[in-house]
Amino acid sequence: MQFFSIFYIIMVEKLGLFFNEEVQQLIDSFAYCFKVKITIFSSGMEELLVGLQNPGARFCQLIQKGLHFRYRCCRQDKLMCERCEKKQERLVYDCYAGLREAVLPIKVEETLIGYAMLGQFRTRKELPAEIVRDWLGRGFRHETLKAAFLDQPFFDQAALDNMLRLFSMLVSFIVTREYVKVRRPGLVEKTLHWLEDHIAEPVSIDDIAAAMNRSRSTISHRIKQQLGLSFKQLCILKRIQRFESIASAEPQISIQEAAARVGYEDPYYFSRIYKKVRLTAPSQYIKSLKDSPAGDSLAHG
Repeated sequence: MQFFSIFYIIMVEKLGLFFNEEVQQLIDSFAYCFKVKITIFSSGMEELLVGLQNPGARFCQLIQKGLHFRYRCCRQDKLMCERCEKKQERLVYDCYAGLREAVLPIKVEETLIGYAMLGQFRTRKELPAEIVRDWLGRGFRHETLKAAFLDQPFFDQAALDNMLRLFSMLVSFIVTREYVKVRRPGLVEKTLHWLEDHIAEPVSIDDIAAAMNRSRSTISHRIKQQLGLSFKQLCILKRIQRFESIASAEPQISIQEAAARVGYEDPYYFSRIYKKVRLTAPSQYIKSLKDSPAGDSLAHG
């Protein structure tokens, strides 16, 4: 499969929204001034933009890699965004690792199009006891984790209130200046999203043709024209991408369970398909997620 095809699929899924280039400059400037991280998610929790001045905290990297807790971060981000959507207002909370975060809904013409998340700063001076216990249980040094935690910016209540006020004003400014716009998806984009929603089901091109109210030849031609893939190749690639997404969020999951969740009941058949496309076994992919480049070497150092 051509690299362009894979890159195009990623892009059309993430660019249901158009951002003016000034948006990146604004969130970069905010992140730089406050030493925080800003991430813009779509309404489907796809990561669209990240403040380049602060791509991620060393403390979070230690937690995610040393304790293999990235799945908890992903699960918590999703949960907080869901609560934010229900409340229809800014939500401020403590993450499970002891950092303070905030999430704000982004709405255009009263339609929710995404979320702005602000995070990785402190309002407390001590680590949660549970995290310390898990960290020490792995044989890592307490001083390493505490130093990374204390390295995160600290805000007292007054400073926090002012930063959050500016954060809300920043998001409002981006929307009112029309720096973000919704793009109507085309036939291929709609096909990709339909496959996402039916990833674990046995699907055929006739199913999609019926759902889109188009002929199977039109669907097949558009996919081949824009992606350079057959319908069968597209389904395989989408399932592999979902498998990798599941494995990244839940690194302890078995290949059999993850494969079943993307429509492959036979894990051996899935492994053959995966290796043919990725040129490596799915077990190697999961192993790479469990390996800890920031774990043993940094934690013990």
